[in-house]
Amino acid sequence: MLNFQRRAEITARLQSLKISDSSSYKWHWYCNPFRRETPDRSNMTLKIERYSEGSSTTIRLIGRMQADHLAELEKQIRESGSEIVIDLEEVDLVDVQVVRFLGVCETQGITLLNCSPYILDWISRERN
Repeated sequence: MLNFQRRAEITARLQSLKISDSSSYKWHWYCNPFRRETPDRSNMTLKIERYSEGSSTTIRLIGRMQADHLAELEKQIRESGSEIVIDLEEVDLVDVQVVRFLGVCETQGITLLNCSPYILDWISRERN
């Protein structure tokens, strides 16, 4: 997350731009909004970060989560403490298998933090 001052600087710069300014700007390949690649050109779909403090563990997910990632997430959960939180604030997209898995996690006492309303709604519809 950007700090408040940096965010204000960026906002001020964006407000000062004119439409004509963007035509003279040279876009770099990694700035293309239609590509989901990192600057090293690898196609990152999901990043998993794990933070532990005592018996509490927060697993932070970043990006697009697909069924292919569930084995690694299950491993991270098994290796975690007794109080587990999955932070979904920066998750962009999930598939149905992930939604079902998150629903099971929730029933097992795992907290879903910063979960998008559409994902929460989808989890509840999958349960019914």
